[in-house]
Amino acid sequence: MIMNKNVLIGLMSLLLISCSYFEKDKGKIIINNESADLVSKVRIEYTSAKRVDLIGELPPNSSYKYAIEYTTFEDSIYIYYTDKDKKVHSENVVPYAATYNKERYIFNIK
Repeated sequence: MIMNKNVLIGLMSLLLISCSYFEKDKGKIIINNESADLVSKVRIEYTSAKRVDLIGELPPNSSYKYAIEYTTFEDSIYIYYTDKDKKVHSENVVPYAATYNKERYIFNIK
């Protein structure tokens, strides 16, 4: 009987650990600079909240995790960045952000 309890406890622990791993990046935007060039002036803009968070530069072949700041109302989130040719790019990364709908978003810069 002791062996069965230990196995059961082990399986439950494994299940809890695996569930927490999937929840780890909920409510985050992962920005991947997959290009061979530095991107600059990276910023996150919230449409409804009128909030702007400056990220700065992203080196080539690097990633950045950004935690979404949820408010009491729904919002939309854009990412802006400048490439090596000084061209400004913008993309709607999170069309619908709400505290009850936390997701993980991945944005790739190529």
